[in-house]
Amino acid sequence: MIFKAIFQGLALGLALALSLGPSFFALIQTSTKRGFRPALGLAFGIFLSDVLCVVLAYVGVAQFFDNPQNKLYIGLVGGTVLVMFGFFSVFQRKKVEDKDLEVKAVSIPLYIIKGFFLNLLNPVVIGFWMAFVVTVSSNKNYTFIHIVFFFIASLSTVFFTDVLKAYSANKISKFLSEKVLRIISIIAGVILMISGLLMVYKVFV
Repeated sequence: MIFKAIFQGLALGLALALSLGPSFFALIQTSTKRGFRPALGLAFGIFLSDVLCVVLAYVGVAQFFDNPQNKLYIGLVGGTVLVMFGFFSVFQRKKVEDKDLEVKAVSIPLYIIKGFFLNLLNPVVIGFWMAFVVTVSSNKNYTFIHIVFFFIASLSTVFFTDVLKAYSANKISKFLSEKVLRIISIIAGVILMISGLLMVYKVFV
């Protein structure tokens, strides 16, 4: 049964890896523009926020996120963060040379924090993990150990695929011209801004 839980967790993680949400475009934009290490920090921050969502949902803090008033604030803040992130991606014209060599160690924790809040303030992410925690926990054949292995498998899969995305984007970026990288940055920024505006819109409808 434990292997079944791990397999189902892997399947969920792979399904999430194929989704093209705001975090995906943020990873690609960061990796192509800033380098692999900042993108790795962003991926780790996303991973930590996913873990926090699962833990909070499991210990019963889910009702905090179910509160309509709290959902409103989370949606507004999360949408604003996405719009700002996308705005700077579109309009920032600073050229980055030798990305991997110029990234200071102190900047990595900042990208971890950025990834953490970028993901945590997305009500869709919160709702998704809450739903799966409830679904998996309600499985009568699953003990606490099964639930733990399920989410270890799913969360680890999401993290490692995010790292792979960041690594691949960074390697590809080395063969692209500055103009193409700029276009990628603009596209990612526009998508992030649209995602943020839709997030804000949804809290009012």
